[in-house]
Amino acid sequence: VREPSITLDPRKCKNLTTSTAPPEKRRPTNKACEGFDGVVVIQHGDTGGASGTIFFQYMVGMLMWADQHNYKPWVYMNDVSVPIYDKAVHGRGNSGSFAMLGGMEIGNARDANDPKGYTFPGKPQKKPSKSGLTPRAYSFRGTGVWEHYFEPVSDFVPGDMSCITKPLVQFDYDQVSPGIHSNAPWGAHAWRYWMPDHVSKFDLSLSEWFRPQRQHAAEMVRKYIRFNPEMQQRAACVHPHPENSLGLHIRHGDKGLERDVIGIDRFLPFCEAFVDHGGGAIYVATDSARVVKEMRSQWPKRITSRIIRAPSVEGLSRDETAAFELGVSRHKTNVEALTDALALSKCKFLIHGLSALSDAAFFMNPYLVDRSVNLEDRDANLQVEDFVKILLDNGMKPRKPKSQTPTTKKKHAKKTNKKLAEA
Repeated sequence: VREPSITLDPRKCKNLTTSTAPPEKRRPTNKACEGFDGVVVIQHGDTGGASGTIFFQYMVGMLMWADQHNYKPWVYMNDVSVPIYDKAVHGRGNSGSFAMLGGMEIGNARDANDPKGYTFPGKPQKKPSKSGLTPRAYSFRGTGVWEHYFEPVSDFVPGDMSCITKPLVQFDYDQVSPGIHSNAPWGAHAWRYWMPDHVSKFDLSLSEWFRPQRQHAAEMVRKYIRFNPEMQQRAACVHPHPENSLGLHIRHGDKGLERDVIGIDRFLPFCEAFVDHGGGAIYVATDSARVVKEMRSQWPKRITSRIIRAPSVEGLSRDETAAFELGVSRHKTNVEALTDALALSKCKFLIHGLSALSDAAFFMNPYLVDRSVNLEDRDANLQVEDFVKILLDNGMKPRKPKSQTPTTKKKHAKKTNKKLAEA
């Protein structure tokens, strides 16, 4: 597996706009359902999750279910996940009417290691009905959200003739949250929020707990999730030279729920070590205007001169308000957050806290995990000296002090002799 790369076209970087055009309609291959037992339509995460949580954490869990049960995934999202839904952009049109079989549903499963019996999505099953599987007409409102930012996860298109005799199923809300989000032992989690003990696994260190989840999530992302060309180009424009860069993800805003709001003073020593070892650009992804202001006023110029950020970001909070609650277009905040996630995934090193957006970067680039420092990982408790070792292990070298030229040496000698004479 190679690390992801972006092809930069500088001509497209002069005027980065946020397109609101609906995704282009695709034609059915009429082969999409061959070898599959049915289609699962993925419509939402929970009601409060933002871009990293909905587009990666929840999405990965639902795609895992599709793989487990040989169902073709189709992402066509609705307005349930409020923070990522922009009615003006995503509410136009519909999927078109198409026929598939009704009468099948997603059943519930329980883990044998869970004495309390919390449920999560299990095997597909026929609904308790006398009519069984019957042809049914389906239509879904809006543009589907997903393809404004990503390539389709599969070749399914409504009306595919190979799918007419296959069932269409969808997750109910409880199967998504808390089902996939908390209860499923195979789900991907961004931190230890509430979940059953057999999922939390407090006998493991945080990095031990994360590692298999991130590996499986990376497999799903590699198989299904790719940004569309517009988003790829946008990330390339805001971070054109990621090959020797450090990413900082500084999440403030409404951050809470078992997590710390980390001050910029915690990040600075790592930035200084990075620069002292030949580092290049420092890409800053943050949802806080206060963070940007404090960096500019408090950090040394040798660090701030290397900082790059996505231009004209509107989703910056000045307090504990979430970026998507600022009155800015939610389509715009999606674009901004997802651009940051993609740009962070291209960095060579990453300093971060607990966040679904940071984990999205790891899902896209699993190599980044071992080149990162989680400032909220109290088990590992990595310090600057540990980061220096990471830098050295990855080919970085301490900067040599600037050597004096012969002219400089003569001037220094004259000054020294003059002082000695005066003494």
